[in-house]
Amino acid sequence: MVTLTIFGTPVQVKPVVLVNLAVLWAAATWIGLCQHPGRGFWTGLLVGFVAMILLLIADFGHALAHIFSARHAKAPMDEILISAGMPRTVYRDNEVSPAAHRMRAIGGPVFSALGLLISLAIYGLASSGSVVRELAAWSAIGHGFIFLGSILPLPIVDGGTILKWTLVERGKTEAEADDILNRTSRLLGLIAGAIGAGLLLARVWIIGLVLMAVGGIIIAAASGRIR
Repeated sequence: MVTLTIFGTPVQVKPVVLVNLAVLWAAATWIGLCQHPGRGFWTGLLVGFVAMILLLIADFGHALAHIFSARHAKAPMDEILISAGMPRTVYRDNEVSPAAHRMRAIGGPVFSALGLLISLAIYGLASSGSVVRELAAWSAIGHGFIFLGSILPLPIVDGGTILKWTLVERGKTEAEADDILNRTSRLLGLIAGAIGAGLLLARVWIIGLVLMAVGGIIIAAASGRIR
């Protein structure tokens, strides 16, 4: 475990993250070479490396943005844990108001939304076929995927936190809010799985498999198997 301090907040990084980065680098390089057959290997490797860095910024930047929203809520974060899965924000003091819980959660989605808009703007301004346009697309994919994932009504992401504490603020108990959140998550998972199954029957293999997997992950999160 490597311990860093970023913006005054401890960040614990497990070395297994290097495996994730290597896989991202290899995937981005391979996709780039497939899309641009005339590109040399070393150029492809460099473009893939920059794409990996942009995806890293989208992922870790989302987590770091929570530092500032938590401080604004006067309920600061204790640390960030970065491992093989998504980065985890750790708050040991959870005896805070629903508004503070929501404010803690909003930083990441705001960062991802801004990153997506900036990436799309650069993509639109860059010339067709340029490396800048290609890298802007990678950045937009990273920010867009994380933004959409973070606003889902799931217990393990920001959207679930915002929904739960909005319900509590409007008079629900924490147990009632958790129950509503879990039922909403399961319904979303079933819908994603059903759409995925339908696409598989229509022989749309990749998207169908992805939606089936997403549906399973959502249901597992709602059941508490993924935390």
